This record gives sequence, C-alpha cells and structure tokens, in this order.
Amino acid sequence: MHRKFQGYSLVELVIVIACTAVFVSAAVPNFSRLQQQWALLGGARILESSMQWGRMHAISANTSVRFQVDNAGRMFYWDDPATGNRYEDSVRYLPWGVRIVSKPQKQLRFFQHGNAVPAGTYKIQREAESYSVVVSPGGRIRVQKN
Repeated sequence: MHRKFQGYSLVELVIVIACTAVFVSAAVPNFSRLQQQWALLGGARILESSMQWGRMHAISANTSVRFQVDNAGRMFYWDDPATGNRYEDSVRYLPWGVRIVSKPQKQLRFFQHGNAVPAGTYKIQREAESYSVVVSPGGRIRVQKN
C-alpha cells in the first residue's frame, strides 16, 4: 500500500517565510513614519479643539478667556484673565515629540462675541514636519499643513 502525503515541502515553507520577512521589514519604517505623522496631526487637532472650546466658553459664559502655553510648548490651558485661575478641564498635553514651536508674542484672548486678540498663528512641530493653527481676528480657527 502506497501513501502520498499532501502539504508543503520544507523548501516551500522557507521561501514563504523569507518573502514575508522581506515584506514586513520594508513595511515597519513606513508604519513608524505614519505613526509620527498621525501624532503630529493629532496634536494639531487637539490644539484646534482646545481653541474652539475657549471661544465657545467665552461666548456662552459671556466673559473673556486667555490661552496659556507652557515654556516647553508641550502643555496648554485656558484661564480667567481677571483672576488668573486656570480652567482645570481645559488642560491638554501634546503627544510625545510634538510641541508648539512658535506663537504670537501676546497671549491669545477670546472675548464675549467670539473675537480673538491678538490674531495669530501657532506652529506645532514634530521633527521636520509641522502644522499651523491659525486664529483670525473674528475668531475663526483653522489648521493648515506647512
């Protein structure tokens, strides 16, 4: 009685594993770069949403709020300009490696009608890539890739 085994030979299995290893080694750097790009875009969106929150808070509370950025550019929050008290719910941290590298010299302030003083651009950067979060005098906030 003669039995024939069905399946893959050892050579075929080694070839498939080698091809898979080549594809995976080529894909890993791309995933790393993609993760860094997502972290940067995520940081820009966090900054934008915080600015939107500050504007809406100023309008709904009929008061003004002031935007504060720490010296390292990794953390930011809103406070009451009259008392200096920080709104603890507004504290945000940027993803690792992402920071605010430039901002207007005067602190951003939103007023009761939603207008902003001074209008300006906040540049957020990770390595060589960057985004800008632009605030217009009318309070419009937008994100643009640099």
